[in-house]
Amino acid sequence: MKPNKNLLTIIAIAIFIISIGVIYGLNMSKISKQTLNLNTIYQPIIPELFSKEKKLVPKSSNLSVYDSLEIDEKIYKSLPIFEIYNNKIPILMYHSISYEKGNSLRVSKENFRLQMKYLKDNNYTPITVDELYNYMQTGKIAPKKPIVITFDDGYKDNYTNAYPILKEFKFKATIFVITNTIDKDINYLTSNEIKSMDSNNIRIESHTVAHEHLDEISYKDDLITMKASKEKLEKILNRKIYYIEYPYGGYNDNVIKAAKESSYKLAFSTKFGLIDKNDNIYSLGRIFVNSNFTFDEFKSKLNPKK
Repeated sequence: MKPNKNLLTIIAIAIFIISIGVIYGLNMSKISKQTLNLNTIYQPIIPELFSKEKKLVPKSSNLSVYDSLEIDEKIYKSLPIFEIYNNKIPILMYHSISYEKGNSLRVSKENFRLQMKYLKDNNYTPITVDELYNYMQTGKIAPKKPIVITFDDGYKDNYTNAYPILKEFKFKATIFVITNTIDKDINYLTSNEIKSMDSNNIRIESHTVAHEHLDEISYKDDLITMKASKEKLEKILNRKIYYIEYPYGGYNDNVIKAAKESSYKLAFSTKFGLIDKNDNIYSLGRIFVNSNFTFDEFKSKLNPKK
């Protein structure tokens, strides 16, 4: 009996189809195993910074300094702190808050209040010089928009005019005082005024004994005035003095050496500039608030064009 050609053809086709199915199944099984291995090997690694990013946000919006946040040291080293928040810290430099037409050092009380209100309304947080030093040394996170408010010389109107406005906005500030004027000149602060402000968020620091040109006198004389002013303020306030502002903003290598020798931790100049933690801590720049500034000019100084 001859085999049916049609039947043989059908059987051959069936065997061929079954063979293809078996081969396909085996290949898919191998691919699945390889995919599993690849997923295991190339599983995404979440950077430590992002896995802990919740620690960068305080639970309370009332916190002014995030000292309570426990950020690992490796996070500080992996990303500069102010890449997270902002690039530079402005330090405002005032002198007198009073009235004298044509005198660039005397900002009117009304303009000063307007400027402080602008800072408040735009979420700036004034920090102390201690907090600034801590940031410069350790990279600890400061408020989102930190700012430092400073006054030079120690005029009486810092107490009568500026102080009430600073208290109104609950702002911190620093006054650099010429120590030989204390209790001796009616235009300058008294010991009692200094103590009152220092105990209420207005830090009192050194501006030398007699407002000397530090870069024009000897290293020995730099040491004398820096140490003497420091000692006098420490006696009045019963605490250590660690910060100084160079009169006229003048400094050189000997001035910086004398500041270090006198145990100052930070020193401020009058050169213009916003600062970051990479700046020299013995020649920090500031923004001079000129009484002739328009309000728009004041605002522009806080955010200079790069």
